[in-house]
Formats: sequence, C-alpha cells, structure tokens
Amino acid sequence: MIKPEKRCRNCNQHLLMNQKFCHECGQKTDTHRINFHYFLHEVPHNIFHVDGGILFTLKELFTRPGHTIREYLEGKRQPHFKPVMLVLIMGSVCALIQYFLKDKTKKKIADSEILKGDVETSGLSKYVDFEGLIAYFKHIVEWLSNHFAFTVLLMLPIAAFGFFLGFRKYKLNYPEWLVVFLFLAGQSLTVYIFFIFLNRFAGNYNMLFFFLCWGLVTYSLTQLFNDRGRKYVILRSVWSIFLSYLFSLFYVIIAVLIIATIGILLYGYDTLIPVISKEL
Repeated sequence: MIKPEKRCRNCNQHLLMNQKFCHECGQKTDTHRINFHYFLHEVPHNIFHVDGGILFTLKELFTRPGHTIREYLEGKRQPHFKPVMLVLIMGSVCALIQYFLKDKTKKKIADSEILKGDVETSGLSKYVDFEGLIAYFKHIVEWLSNHFAFTVLLMLPIAAFGFFLGFRKYKLNYPEWLVVFLFLAGQSLTVYIFFIFLNRFAGNYNMLFFFLCWGLVTYSLTQLFNDRGRKYVILRSVWSIFLSYLFSLFYVIIAVLIIATIGILLYGYDTLIPVISKEL
C-alpha cells in the first residue's frame, strides 16, 4: 500500500522519509494538535532546554560571554536565545519584580504644590498649565522606569555607537555592535534582578550596579577580542565608555528638549504663542 506523501504543515513543502525538520522553512515535521502535553513539554523545552534557550544563553553569558558572542557573530546561532527577545524578557522580569516590591506606603511628593508659589509669583501660570505639564513629565518618567527593557533598548544604539568608534580598528560593523550590546544588556538585566532586592531592602546601590556592569562589559570584550592584548582591549573599553557617556549626554539633552517642547505645546494656553512670537 502506497503511503500518502508527507508535506510540511507550515509551507506545504514535500518532505523526505524520516525527515525531522522541513528543509524549506525549518519547522518540525511532527507537529501535533495543541493540547496539555504541548504546554507541559514543548514550551518549557524550547525555553529552558539545557542545549538551547534562555537559560542556556544566560549561563553562557556568565561563564564565557566573549566566546559566546563571537560564536554568535560568526554564525553559531541555533542554540542561543534571540538577543532582542532576551532583553525584552529579562526587562519584563525586572519590571514585574519592581512592581511587586514597590513600597506603596511612601507618600508621593506633590510637585505641583512645591512649584505653585514660585509659578504664581512669576506670572507664568497665565501662559502654561504647570500642573498638567508636571503630570506629563511624571507620566513619562514613570513609564520609562516601569518599562526598563524599553529604556535599555533606547540607550543601546548610543552605547553601541560609542564602542563602534572606540574599537573601529577591530572590524566589527555597527549592527554587529548592536548585537553585542543586546547580549550584554541581557547579562546586565539579569544582574539587576539581584540589585532590585538590594535597593529595596538595603539602600540605593545603583552606582555599584553600573560599575559592575561596565566591569562585565570589559571582561566580556577581553574574551571577544582574545587575539588582541588584554591591556589594549581594556584601554579601548575605557575610551569607548567615555564616548558612550558623552553621546548619551547629548542624546538625553535632545530628548528632553523635544519632550519639553511637546509638553509646552500641549499644556500652553492660547496666550503663549503670541508671547513667544513677540519675543522672537
């Protein structure tokens, strides 16, 4: 009896006998109907498998970070968790922990009351709704703090650009430096989980966290460029860190100016534009 031909359920490609993966799209050939077995086996297997997944990638990033990143850049990518997803998941874990550890007993500072007297004295309240403007800024700051992964992703291009310039002779292009820093960001976010608890119960240790992160970055880069002299790589790292902070400063200033301009346009009264036009 002739067996019916077997085709991939994803792309309809004809499959060979005993083929485990489709040679066209890479999907498994033995897909079954989703049931409780799928959730109990497939999902944990794909995430926590010892030979691949997020735990494997995190283990590699703390035991042999530079070698792992170099292998990924050279094409050994199948075992590793995708770097963007790594940052998003670890950032979400940090945000979730911060939410549950948030001290809800602390009283919020009434910023509008603090500035109310100065604003009324200066007469600026005739032109701008300062209470709305302050609430607007607070909302942005709170959103960024509650979406730590997104904040990290916003700063990554600047950090990567600083190291791209600092290591420009090492022949890694800018997109490759983005991948490097996505992995290093995942590494740092994992460390930050410990500091969330430390900051909540023992005081503010964020400065120690930043120094530790840059130490991990430098250590990782000495492994990544292990064919170069260790001292030379460390000096390049220090120079690149300086460039990253310098570019980040300009980046933040421009972002604040743009956000402030939008805020003033949103919460400025109709009398504000004539005043600005008159001054110009």
